[in-house]
Amino acid sequence: SDGKTNEVLNYAVRILRREGRDYAYARVGYIPESSKVKEFRAWLIRAGGETKRYGKDDIVDAAAHLNDVYNEYRYKRIDADEDADAGAVFAYSYTLEDRSIFTQSEWSFQNFLPVVNSRYVLTLPEGWRADALTFNHPKIEPKVNGTNYSWELSNLPPVPFEPLSPRLTHLVPRLAVSYYPPANSQLSIKTFANWGEVAAWMAELEDPQVIVDDALSRRAMELTALAKTEFDKIRAIAQYVQSIQYISIQTGVGRGGGYRPHASNEVFAKAYGDCKDKANLMRAMLKVVGIVAIPVSIYSGDANYVRAAWPSPQQFNHCIIAVKVSDETQAGTIIKHPKLGRLLIFDPTDEQTPLGDLDFDLQGSLALIDSKEETELVRMPVTPPEINHLERVATFELRADGGISGKIQDQAKGQTAARIRTEYKKLSKPDFTRMI
Repeated sequence: SDGKTNEVLNYAVRILRREGRDYAYARVGYIPESSKVKEFRAWLIRAGGETKRYGKDDIVDAAAHLNDVYNEYRYKRIDADEDADAGAVFAYSYTLEDRSIFTQSEWSFQNFLPVVNSRYVLTLPEGWRADALTFNHPKIEPKVNGTNYSWELSNLPPVPFEPLSPRLTHLVPRLAVSYYPPANSQLSIKTFANWGEVAAWMAELEDPQVIVDDALSRRAMELTALAKTEFDKIRAIAQYVQSIQYISIQTGVGRGGGYRPHASNEVFAKAYGDCKDKANLMRAMLKVVGIVAIPVSIYSGDANYVRAAWPSPQQFNHCIIAVKVSDETQAGTIIKHPKLGRLLIFDPTDEQTPLGDLDFDLQGSLALIDSKEETELVRMPVTPPEINHLERVATFELRADGGISGKIQDQAKGQTAARIRTEYKKLSKPDFTRMI
């Protein structure tokens, strides 16, 4: 009733073949400022019945995101793969105490492996209630006893690996749970009944971070001094923001810090930031030149990941921007919003995709415009085929001696060009030439 959650996980896997030893590991993630791993243990029961126990001395505590300069999120891990073999059973259990900013959680009933039994149990304080959605499976009705809810599936077959198949999130049964305190509760944790409430909450975190000082204002004016059109102004600022270093520093994650950008004047002064910082800086610079922009919460990596039926900020992992434009601006990534008008969608983090284009992983996906006027998800634009293609011209000469010589010239456009530019930047010149 004070908003703390107590999560207990019990897991066991049987190693059928020697190749399955990699599954003999245990992991629990936590945020030091808001959560505590109260208990973490593991066991390996060998085929002959001998049991090996793992405890404090076997736990590795490490940063969860090695590509971030600093991220408070950490994990504890126990590895038993070197001890495991065919016929063994590996099991682990942990207890995690946490103080969440949301009253929402997710549960996948399996991964690639077949499952004998998978159960999710939620015990709530008196007067609370829970709702749940089931993805990739007929609705699973919970067994309810007072404020105790239990969802269960058994005998789930393995998911075979297939090249270019949909992701597991579209193949395995998943549960999305929302739980609500009584109407008179004084708790500060956030509940979301619809997408309008999610958008308003995101706007409350983001809007105060648009801070314009003299230095930022001067730079915005310098960048756009020679711009003749609205599109030219946006492009000049877009290119500048894309050029600043991508660096992620996540603090205050347990209080919503993972969703709140750093102040725009700080990002400008330090010349680095993550996706939400870059979107916020671009928003502030556009404000200087009289152009309105709004952050957009989106999922990067899977255009079909976000489900409209579950209003939750937990469905997003990326932030881009929507720029309000007049009829004079034309581009393949403009959408018409019923309330906000014409919006030019752009990703300030993607260094290789210019204004007027959008990464394939984002095109066509459902996203949330973080405005207090927004009430629904919005479908992102899909660029036409003629914008994304490779044009190849080959000229050859067949000589009288049977030899052949000639020239091949490639010209790429749109996302095809963006992928090639990415390789060009990533590889050395000899390696890039060798790839071609």
